[in-house]
Amino acid sequence: MKVSSAPCTAFPRRGESSFTFQRCLLAIFLATTVFLLFTFSDACVLPPPFKALELVSKPKPYYEVGEEITYKCKAGYDQLLGLLTIATCEPNHTWVPISDDACIKRKCTYLEGPKNGRVEYINSSHVWGAQVHFICSDGFYLVGKQVVRCVLKGEYPEWDSQVPQCEKVLCSPPPKIKDGKYTFSDIEVFEYMEAVTYSCNKIPGGEELSLVGKSELYCAGNGVWSSNPPECKVVRCPFPEVENGKQLSGFGKKFSYQATVVFECIQGYYMNGSNTVVCSSASTWDPPLPTCLKVVPPSSTKPPTLSYSASTSPSTISPISTVSGYPNPTEGLFDDEFAKWIMVLIILISIVGVAIIFLWLYRYFQRRKKKGKANIRAQYNTYQKRSSTPAEQTA
Repeated sequence: MKVSSAPCTAFPRRGESSFTFQRCLLAIFLATTVFLLFTFSDACVLPPPFKALELVSKPKPYYEVGEEITYKCKAGYDQLLGLLTIATCEPNHTWVPISDDACIKRKCTYLEGPKNGRVEYINSSHVWGAQVHFICSDGFYLVGKQVVRCVLKGEYPEWDSQVPQCEKVLCSPPPKIKDGKYTFSDIEVFEYMEAVTYSCNKIPGGEELSLVGKSELYCAGNGVWSSNPPECKVVRCPFPEVENGKQLSGFGKKFSYQATVVFECIQGYYMNGSNTVVCSSASTWDPPLPTCLKVVPPSSTKPPTLSYSASTSPSTISPISTVSGYPNPTEGLFDDEFAKWIMVLIILISIVGVAIIFLWLYRYFQRRKKKGKANIRAQYNTYQKRSSTPAEQTA
């Protein structure tokens, strides 16, 4: 008979098999029974699963009061002495407390650092799941895996790779260059940080060769030099001539690689560009040669006539520079500073004046107060004298 997958309903529909309905009723009855047994009886349900512990026997839906369950450490863990792995069902539906603390992770073997290197334990641990890093000393390079992990294989952990080795850094001879040479050319193997120096050959009767690039190279890594080799080539920059300017340094008849020249403009001219140029490997000046431009004279040689309007005062008009025809960059600067100092002085004078007025008023009222007290005291003394003098007898 085919089992229907229809959901549970209150009553089976016409023409539908009653097997599904009976199965649903049975499931509801069992669930209700388990719930009632747990609620109205002293019973316990299975404790939650643990990371390091697992049940020895097959679990049950519920346990009676006083019934015990036994745990054991999972693969890759060792049990600590003195900590229980047996739990008892208590009358309050709870178990005697147990935790993962009863089991600890097993460790991989302790690894030593390789010769001419060292090992770093991440988090200072080598239990399974941990990892270590290997680092070589200067002048040595690592052969093998830099990071090794402790992994669980079966019940016991192992390292996933062997300890790497630190080999000595060596370099083969550096490249040769055309029309040049380097020192220690007879050495076949160079060690770490050993250096060579390049130079250009002298060509009899020919142009002087310049060494373009770094002249010194050193063995920086296993088979790796610090940079590319230089080049020997003829570098000749044109004569540096600047109209309306003159050289301050770098005089010569020929200008080869990295020759440096400094300029300045003659009086009446200002410089547009950099005053220092260097002969580059492309036989050009870097940056380009500057130019000296003539200073623009003022529009008139006569001093300007200043006219004032009702809204303009002489202090608000600043002169125009007569050197280059452009506004003076310090225009208005001194006027603003002077105005600031005047304002500060006025504020200070005002504060001092107000203080003097308050002081004078204070002393004036103090004198008035003392004078009033003296008058009252004199009147009181006069009254006392009159009251103590006997009345004159009539004749």
